[in-house]
Amino acid sequence: MKKFLALSFILTITTLTSCFKDLDTVPLDPNLVTSATVFNDPSSYKKFLAKLYAGFAVSGQEGPSGQADISGIDEGFGQYLRGYWYHQELTTDEAIIGWNDQTIWDFNDLKWTPADGFIFAFYSRIFYQIPLCNEFLRETSDDKLNAEECPANSEMTLQITEMKPDF
Repeated sequence: MKKFLALSFILTITTLTSCFKDLDTVPLDPNLVTSATVFNDPSSYKKFLAKLYAGFAVSGQEGPSGQADISGIDEGFGQYLRGYWYHQELTTDEAIIGWNDQTIWDFNDLKWTPADGFIFAFYSRIFYQIPLCNEFLRETSDDKLNAEECPANSEMTLQITEMKPDF
């Protein structure tokens, strides 16, 4: 009987408790920009789009060694166009690398492994860029831009719509 009471007590406590929305908070600093508030400023749309295009050519916020977009890899290895060129050209007879930069010769010999730093860096860059592009497309959908509470609901909506490609 004691086991039944203890089990029913534990079952009651675990099923009747609820969240008090303690985790649904916003930062106390009004100047702190979060993913929920980044598009409250109409100029953020252009800045975000600039970041998307810059992500193809740069690998961070500050140059060769500072504020990398992806931590854990060299900023040079994390640059999109460099990685793209490595994967497209070094695996063919069109280009041969003449120096030994870590595992770069493996591209010429077609010895690809998951532990290769160049492959990991390019993979990381691709899967950093894709979510950013998807988020921009979600935030610039016609429904969101035409909503009354959208801060870009004016001439900015027209400019953003003109920037988006028609697929």
